[in-house]
Amino acid sequence: MKERNLLLESIVVGITTLSIGSALMLVPIEGIWFAYFGTFLIGFIAHYGFERFGLNEWFCKEVM
Repeated sequence: MKERNLLLESIVVGITTLSIGSALMLVPIEGIWFAYFGTFLIGFIAHYGFERFGLNEWFCKEVM
């Protein structure tokens, strides 16, 4: 059961990262630096959003 929950959480984070990353790809910026900064930004926004809106705590209480 715990392995299934970890898989579900990983899928949710992966979909979130894909969504934010796809939106960032629409920003017209030249240069390789943005790829690295964008990767950091995706992780930052996803983590901040999950914590800010209480989704991480809810997931741990309800699903885990």
